[in-house]
Amino acid sequence: MRIAYITAHTPFGRGETFVLEEMLAVVELGVDLLIVPRNPPREVFHGSARQISDRAIWLPLFNWQIFLYFLKAVALNLRLWGIIGRMICHSRTLKILVKNLAVVPKAIFVAGLLQKEPVDHIHAHWGSTTASMAWVISELTGIPWSFTLHRWDIAENNLLKLKVGRASFARCINENGRREVLQLVGETYYDKVKVIHMGVRLPEKAIIELRPSRSEFVFACPANLLPIKGHLFLIEACALLVNRDIRNFRCLLIGEGPLEGEIRRQIAKLGLGEVVTLVGGLPHEELLQMYSHGEIDAVILPSIVTDKGEKEGIPVALMEAMAYGIPVVSTDTGGIPELLSGKAGIIVREKDARELAEAIEKLMKEDKLRKEIGEAGRMRVRGYFNLVENTRTLLEEIKRSGHR
Repeated sequence: MRIAYITAHTPFGRGETFVLEEMLAVVELGVDLLIVPRNPPREVFHGSARQISDRAIWLPLFNWQIFLYFLKAVALNLRLWGIIGRMICHSRTLKILVKNLAVVPKAIFVAGLLQKEPVDHIHAHWGSTTASMAWVISELTGIPWSFTLHRWDIAENNLLKLKVGRASFARCINENGRREVLQLVGETYYDKVKVIHMGVRLPEKAIIELRPSRSEFVFACPANLLPIKGHLFLIEACALLVNRDIRNFRCLLIGEGPLEGEIRRQIAKLGLGEVVTLVGGLPHEELLQMYSHGEIDAVILPSIVTDKGEKEGIPVALMEAMAYGIPVVSTDTGGIPELLSGKAGIIVREKDARELAEAIEKLMKEDKLRKEIGEAGRMRVRGYFNLVENTRTLLEEIKRSGHR
């Protein structure tokens, strides 16, 4: 069986590590994989991406070759006019319409490529323009398709009802997301909207023993510097700890993004330069190496619901730490409570720096609690968020839904 994955950037660039890991598992399970990133950068940042970069078709979003191919298709293919017409009629806003129209030329060009390099099924990650590309390609080629919805792409509602109707199935990564999708598209599609969790690899050894002897308690927030991740509340919590004369800790902010300047200013304003460090982006394998070497005592993800209604799905960043038996603290937003049920982690109220500080202090002081949460988290991931098993479930669903 040959599957084409439509991604935003992966295997190029720095993001979508969870998509990268899933694609690696797809290959391990014996599937012939072709990858079509929407607008890939040149950089291959993660070491594991090099294992599958030769399976990717590197094409810019737009160039003269794609443009000329598009003009020819518009002139000769009447079906394309119907596709564009539906796109215009069903795009909720001008912004969504412009985004969708922007990917049409490349989708048409890729459709031509897939006629020469046939695939059995197309799967897109994200319900926005990557799914728009997959839909257009499927309409032009007859290749069945499906897509995975994560979090913001549900709220955006980019042709969701149309896409769910035309796709073989739509996959949500948690129950909360499935409920939101069904509210948007209607219960008619109840059987087409599936929950198949993302997953992580389980290391052979967990770091669930008492932490190595050192003077500092080290906790990390592995998340891009975006509003939804709630970094500013974690920094405020660190200030509260310092004000309580608790200084034997280090907070590592591992990621990059548009809030970097604001976060640096807040760290400086609160005088936290000695305890809070902006690490920047790390290759995925380096972060996991830190976990496996016992360099991180806890992982904190202070996620919030943004003013635009954006919220987390089930963060893979938490799963990865839990797989190593590292205790985690996060908030009562999105699909996080689904992940941390059964005392698999500490859940605090969103945007509550005081409660967050108390949870961190408790982990710092109570060795037994830290070990219990780490063990419960590892068992939770082993039971429900195993990368290989969940990828196998996804492939079974693709096979059941039919392929060319």
